[in-house]
Amino acid sequence: MTVVEDFAHHLRQLHTRAGAPSVRQLSTRTGYGKSTISEAFAGRRLPTWPLVEKLTEALDAEKDEVREQWAAAKGRPAAAAPVADWLTSVRTDIPDLVTGRTLEEACAAAVTAPELTVLQSWEVLRVGALQLSNAYYGDAPGDWSSNIVATYGRAEQDGLLPAGARDVANTVHYYYVGSRVHPPELPSTAVLLQIAVLAYRLAWQARDRVTAKETSQ
Repeated sequence: MTVVEDFAHHLRQLHTRAGAPSVRQLSTRTGYGKSTISEAFAGRRLPTWPLVEKLTEALDAEKDEVREQWAAAKGRPAAAAPVADWLTSVRTDIPDLVTGRTLEEACAAAVTAPELTVLQSWEVLRVGALQLSNAYYGDAPGDWSSNIVATYGRAEQDGLLPAGARDVANTVHYYYVGSRVHPPELPSTAVLLQIAVLAYRLAWQARDRVTAKETSQ
């Protein structure tokens, strides 16, 4: 058994001791998607500490002890480097977004209406930032589009979103601004598809966080 599998085994033991709550229940308690949580228990890769920390709280386990075991697994040469779960997992429990277009529709537009793909990719992030700001900070981002990026950076710094959230928002922002300033110079279809996927994955993370907040109230 590898150190990663051994750590996952320990997580499953904690899960059993806590009465084996369902993955759906853990998703609500932690704010992470069901596929991400299932991956943590599977032991194919070492989960990130923010995810483990939330699972530890949800399972009413001793945080310091779990952190020591996680740090030991992470520090062992044989341990796989932590991978961003939100970018590597295949998500099936897709949250509802209020922007009017699904990921499939945004991707389909990359061929026939590329400017729409960029706009919609930015729109899901804009709405997600508004929801996050309202739910957790009691305010709204400023009027500049850069304020949306700053909101994701703030949420990442506060542990509400995983590492890389600000960078993803900034990447989508770059292409959004470029499409406004130089409309004829839109990215290729392949690039547009990646922009849409990045934007929607981050928007789903934001929606998960807002739902978790609403559920806990």
